[in-house]
Amino acid sequence: MVILEDYPTTFNMNTFGGIVEGKTDYPIINSVLIGYFNKHNIDIAWVQPQNFKSQSNYDKVFKSCKPEKLRQYFQINKYIIIHVDTDASADFGIPHHENGELLTPEKLIEKVVAKFKLEMGEDFYEKYANRIIFAIAVHSIECWLFPLFTSDDKSSQTENCYKVLEKAVPNFRKNHEYYQEITKRYHNHDDLLNLCSKNPSLEIFIEELASKNIEISEES
Repeated sequence: MVILEDYPTTFNMNTFGGIVEGKTDYPIINSVLIGYFNKHNIDIAWVQPQNFKSQSNYDKVFKSCKPEKLRQYFQINKYIIIHVDTDASADFGIPHHENGELLTPEKLIEKVVAKFKLEMGEDFYEKYANRIIFAIAVHSIECWLFPLFTSDDKSSQTENCYKVLEKAVPNFRKNHEYYQEITKRYHNHDDLLNLCSKNPSLEIFIEELASKNIEISEES
């Protein structure tokens, strides 16, 4: 577990701070954390956007990941989760193709993470690396919902996930409360671990969580 040598041990820090593109990303990530840690009262402070009325996008995510901002967030959060979708990654310098070949989800995520590291600076990233958790969704976080609705090859769907789900699932809608409801199956630890392997970027997020060896206290 990371040692928080820079901050007072008497201060009750949040376990997680979250930087996401928008409010409908909250419930999906929250449900995954609940299931992974097998704990319903996971302590998360969503720092960007700061409330459900705030609008966000990938540009605001990157601006929130500048060292001066992250230093503030790390003063009150043990870990920072950084989410971005890759649907518009070409707009921030990471195209979906390289040398005429479509990048695999793994390679695309690797390049997006490298972009964040570059924005943060090598020294800053090296200092805080064990406290930064990337949640890069290929190509949108709605793709992480596919394993909940289908057991076939479409579970690894990466293109137009929202539109496909909207057509295929009765009453499907992009709504915070609705996403909260449909992701409850991810609250079950065994179900989450079985289902996450069906979607590449969701599985990589789970692997990212596992790599940090995070311990959740009883108070979290």
